[in-house]
Amino acid sequence: MEELKNANFTGPNQTSSNSTLPQLDITRAISVGLVLGAFILFAIVGNIVVILSVACNRHLRTPTNYFIVNLAIADLLLSFTVLPFSAALEVLGYWVLGRVFCDIWAAVDVLCCTASILSLCAISIDRYIGVRYSLQYPTLVTRRKAILALLSVWVLSTVISIGPLLGWKEPAPNDDKECGVTEEPFYALFSSLGSFYIPLAVILVMYCRVYIAKGHNPRSSIAVKLFKFSREKKAAKTLGIVVGMFILCWLPFFIALPLGSLFSTLKPPDAVFKVVFWLGYFNSCLNPIIYPCSSKEFKRAFVRKEEKKERKKERERERERKKEEKVLKGQVFCVRDRFKTLMEAIHSPSRKKN
Repeated sequence: MEELKNANFTGPNQTSSNSTLPQLDITRAISVGLVLGAFILFAIVGNIVVILSVACNRHLRTPTNYFIVNLAIADLLLSFTVLPFSAALEVLGYWVLGRVFCDIWAAVDVLCCTASILSLCAISIDRYIGVRYSLQYPTLVTRRKAILALLSVWVLSTVISIGPLLGWKEPAPNDDKECGVTEEPFYALFSSLGSFYIPLAVILVMYCRVYIAKGHNPRSSIAVKLFKFSREKKAAKTLGIVVGMFILCWLPFFIALPLGSLFSTLKPPDAVFKVVFWLGYFNSCLNPIIYPCSSKEFKRAFVRKEEKKERKKERERERERKKEEKVLKGQVFCVRDRFKTLMEAIHSPSRKKN
């Protein structure tokens, strides 16, 4: 959430003059660029794999997986439109694209990060409904309701992210090479509540309710109870991993952000803020690992896809083998025909007569 941070990466030697640039440390720039480039590439590939897994497998097109795909879309959009510029800012130490694009890029940053977090919130609600009301789930969570929920995620994300574009921010710095971002205290508090603390509260409540739900319906048959217990155990394990990684990645940032905006004495050092800032981005890299790997359907789809590729390669090898056999067979026939013609010529009556 770039516009929410103190993004003066221009270094201590830079003045407010637009012509003065910080001295670039080549060794640091290359090492940081390689690390961040690998991180961005992994996030892009991982989220594309999740999206294609659902798009190419009809049985995966369920409301639950719609939420996972929406999460992957938000993280993929972040990886394509935000992270490369964040990495360039980190490597170069200054912003190169001007004030207007800085504001747009920062707003898209908040949009994507908020949509990703709200998608996690929607997934936790969906998982709870699937466990608590497993038999009624198909009627409670329909395709239409899932799409409406996803639209709500993006509408809320837009509402939270558009504030600075409408003027809810501090005055921009004079130097366009500083991607100066708003430290407006009330916006920082508003965005922290809407983008993190409220969704976190919902996720924690859903996580607790999953554990409570296993003894809810004493009149269920033994088979249903065993089935629901298995579902609950799986959902609880998945949610535990999700909540743990979510808190680990985002909590440091959303502690540093409002405290640093409200109380200047509590503002963390620039190096510390960079670490917690990129730690939040790291969550977008973990999401395509956690959810698909916790789903047997995704695992089966991936295995089937790999088996399909292997069968295709086997068919191609078989066609090549048959083609080679056909060519070789043709060559054998050609040699045989020539030999036959030669032998006929040798034993022909005219040759004997001579």
